[in-house]
Amino acid sequence: MLLAYLSTMAQFAGDSIYVSPLKLPAILVVFVLWTSVAQWVDKDTVAVNTFRMLWNTVVMACGVIGLVVALLVPNFLIGFPVFVAAVLTGAIVYVVHRNGLVMPEQTVLTAAHFRRLREQGLKGKKQAKEVKERVRVTGANRQVVTIPEDEVEREQYRLMQDLLFDAFWRRAAITDITPAGQSTRITYLIDGVPAEREGLPRQEGDAVLLYLKRVAGLNLEERRKPQRGKITVALGESKHTVVVQSAGTTAGERLRLRVVGPEGSCKVKDLGFTETQLQQVRAIMGLPRGLVLLTAPKGNGLTTTVYGFVRSHDAFLQNIQILEYDREIDVENVTQHLFVPKDESTFSGELQKIVRSDPDILVLPEVRDKETVQLATKAAAEKAKVYVGFNADNVFDALRKWTALVGDKGLVAKGLVMITNQRLVRVLCSECKERYKPDPGMLRKLNMPPEAMLHRPPEATYDKRGNLIVCQACQGTGYVGRTGVFEALIVDDEVRRVVRAAGSIAEVESFALKRGGVGLQTPAMSKVLSGLSSIQEIVRVLKGQGARPASGPGPAGSPAGPSPRPTPSSPAGKTPR
Repeated sequence: MLLAYLSTMAQFAGDSIYVSPLKLPAILVVFVLWTSVAQWVDKDTVAVNTFRMLWNTVVMACGVIGLVVALLVPNFLIGFPVFVAAVLTGAIVYVVHRNGLVMPEQTVLTAAHFRRLREQGLKGKKQAKEVKERVRVTGANRQVVTIPEDEVEREQYRLMQDLLFDAFWRRAAITDITPAGQSTRITYLIDGVPAEREGLPRQEGDAVLLYLKRVAGLNLEERRKPQRGKITVALGESKHTVVVQSAGTTAGERLRLRVVGPEGSCKVKDLGFTETQLQQVRAIMGLPRGLVLLTAPKGNGLTTTVYGFVRSHDAFLQNIQILEYDREIDVENVTQHLFVPKDESTFSGELQKIVRSDPDILVLPEVRDKETVQLATKAAAEKAKVYVGFNADNVFDALRKWTALVGDKGLVAKGLVMITNQRLVRVLCSECKERYKPDPGMLRKLNMPPEAMLHRPPEATYDKRGNLIVCQACQGTGYVGRTGVFEALIVDDEVRRVVRAAGSIAEVESFALKRGGVGLQTPAMSKVLSGLSSIQEIVRVLKGQGARPASGPGPAGSPAGPSPRPTPSSPAGKTPR
């Protein structure tokens, strides 16, 4: 069509003027307006966290269609208005869309917007917020994230810095950024306990979420499928790897930041076993073959325990192989197989290949199907040491579930050598914990010596101005870190005999409890007596989580503790007292 149009124009007299000095500038003005709108839309989609590629395409398509009509339609009075209308249509549709995503004071081309322009001037008089590097962030591209020059990105950078600094100051292992209507919820998981901080306006929450996705190398356009990346955050002399995970929800996209902590270096001796348990565990680890079932409810440090056992073996002298669904932790000198589902491949099939290679130690941090359970049990009974991570409430719940999956009590009895179950309890802050004399009646209930002195978090204290004095070591929580509380069922010949002959797991449980040494409460109370944790913390963790009564003494109820401690406010740039 364009060639035909040019051919027609060429038939006119050579001395005619085909470029109007009025029409061309008019088209150029609209063209410049269109390109300016397109640039603004490109930046604004990032600021309001909407679909950048989609809206860039819409605005560009509207402009291109209008420009083609203006150039090809001979009648200027028809082509030019179409060009103008096309540019305005794309711009107005986007403005209506973006105004529906932001707060009223952030809308554009509205009465409120024009009123702000009149009061502040076209350039605005709003004072820019100070932007500084509070933590050093290294992105997925291994480049340090510097303070941007662009105004929109500077604000996103500032929000990211404030969030990360606050999360690390509070020692949050997990930070969840979740949309909630016109606001964004920020929830920390500190030593296993959720703590909700002051939220953000929805636009700011979306902005920091988008910026963190970009830094972690995630696809900004993908808002529904789960994505995963990593960044490095340095605060002072300490560096931390942070796993960034995004996923879609019905309310919008959410983001989780998970700090990879000491689980990256723990060994068996660091997990929290008592001295007696540690001797038993080391004896089991020295066996050439057998199945060690490591169990816990979700969220109680099972992954850390599994990899702690792996690190406690000599990877230079033994052939250790891990088959996992997700690569949680890298272990030096250990062969780690990541299962990638394919058309005909299965997890049990991949496990069979590894078993045929005759490893000394086989590790399965997670099992999801019956075939894998049966194959792991058979391998442990015949040729290798096998460690398996498994979700269960206690050792006998684990034995019941595992036996049901294997379907052969004899094979279970032959393969098993130990079952552990665990909980995580918070460790009292060594800087501010209080020593106190419990009530004699409570000591009798707990079967503790009458002269026992225990520890607990301190009462809240205030300075002369009424400001809360916050411990710099624990940020006012009274606890720093967590440790494991374990029960261990050693499967010796007597237990194997009972497992084979028992009509139910209850008979095995009755036999084991009569022998003693099984249960969580006794090892938990030993941590209270040593001053490592508090009675209140033990009751909080063990109560209502499927933990069985111990074969020894344990807490009978929740003793009275100190009054609730106020939550310290966010540092917001200042160092708390």
